[in-house]
Amino acid sequence: MKTRSFQSFVFVLLLLVAITVILSNRLIAQFFLTEQMRDQIHVDMGRGLISCSGMMQDKSEFLSCFHAKDDGNLVGSASDFYVLCPKSNLPPDAMRLGACAISFTQEPMRQPTDGMAPEVELLRGIRQGEMWYQARFVGLADSPVLWLKQSDADVLVDRLWELRDRNLFRVLPIVITLLVFLSWLFMRMLLRPMRLMEQTISNLNDANLGQVSDLKAPYREFESFVNVYDSLRTRLFDSFSKARRFASDVSHELRTPLTILRGSTEQLIRDLPTGSDLQVRVRNMGDEVERLIDITEKLLLLSRADANSLGRTFSVENLSDMVEQLIAQDHDYEHEHDPIQLPFAITSAVEPQLLWSCDQTLAKMLLHNLFENAQKYNFNQGWIHVSLKREGTQFRLSIENSTVNIAADIEARAFDRFYRGDASHTRQVDGLGLGLSICSEIAKVHQAHLSLRVTKKKSVLITLIGPLSFLHA
Repeated sequence: MKTRSFQSFVFVLLLLVAITVILSNRLIAQFFLTEQMRDQIHVDMGRGLISCSGMMQDKSEFLSCFHAKDDGNLVGSASDFYVLCPKSNLPPDAMRLGACAISFTQEPMRQPTDGMAPEVELLRGIRQGEMWYQARFVGLADSPVLWLKQSDADVLVDRLWELRDRNLFRVLPIVITLLVFLSWLFMRMLLRPMRLMEQTISNLNDANLGQVSDLKAPYREFESFVNVYDSLRTRLFDSFSKARRFASDVSHELRTPLTILRGSTEQLIRDLPTGSDLQVRVRNMGDEVERLIDITEKLLLLSRADANSLGRTFSVENLSDMVEQLIAQDHDYEHEHDPIQLPFAITSAVEPQLLWSCDQTLAKMLLHNLFENAQKYNFNQGWIHVSLKREGTQFRLSIENSTVNIAADIEARAFDRFYRGDASHTRQVDGLGLGLSICSEIAKVHQAHLSLRVTKKKSVLITLIGPLSFLHA
């Protein structure tokens, strides 16, 4: 199953949260602001009544004054919907007859009049089943009364929300862009400590486990994680150290008794009748002793490589000559023996005078193991091709060979210790599964890279890439 991206998940989640907050704020603000704007319109009625009190005797001038006061107001022309009624029983105009003749059907609510003259009173109540606002002077019997239907005030509020919605669509791309940018910025800030720790941990290997970690907790919340990491690193270092010491100590301890056992076996073979069954059995036992000695020597070499204590003395060597000598030795063996015993067609393309700064002993071991591996996993009438050439400041050594029964995991596990390919055929090929592991460690010592891949023509290609030396050998 494909693993989901935590970064993408948090990014989308942040966007959804931000959009939800914006929409919620919009709905909540609209609910509360609508009521606040209604109150403001009601208060403006009272303030206008005070400001235009000197024109109350002339209705047209009185309303014109209100229009002038409303000019530029946020809620706009609220006075367009005012109903001006005389307090006395003067006959109102026909358009306002019904509105002026009807009083509140129940006790009205009094609204706060903060900041206005105490003689102005604001009332809110029901008339003919609708909510109306009223502004009047207290104690003046002949003063006019201002009425405003709430539904008319809501018309002004709705116009304002409509204007806001219209402008929202214009700024929506900017809002979305800002949301995306802020979410991305938040994700970078959130994951930056994790990336710093990831970089430090990714550089961890068996060579630097024992070094003091420079990983610091960027924030207090990460201190426990860093402490767990340091504890794990220390335990891993102890385990690696014990494993290395064990392999080295065992190899050292086994060398002496195995050498004695080999000498005793060789002496016993000479003492037994030639060709006897007992001599054959002892000879087989001697072969297994040699196998054990080979294993201990290689394990000792690998344990030294793990401990970064592999003895080496670097000198500039002619790599081209070393490769040609290796191929020539094999051809000499073929000429001295029956050609049927060595059924490999060996071809080569070696560029001359390629110099390599290396440990001569380790380099020869590396080349011998690679060439021997190409022979072991070959077949009758097979072939081996060796190529050495310059690539800029590096050399590329390739050894390609025909083979059968290629294991499916050979590319991934070829350099694993004791890996020998197809498990069903391991006893048919002489070897321990340590040769390529040793080659890989020797390559690392020389700052070179060793790789293996299966080609399209079902052959195995091993490639060694390393730095050339431009000094004279």
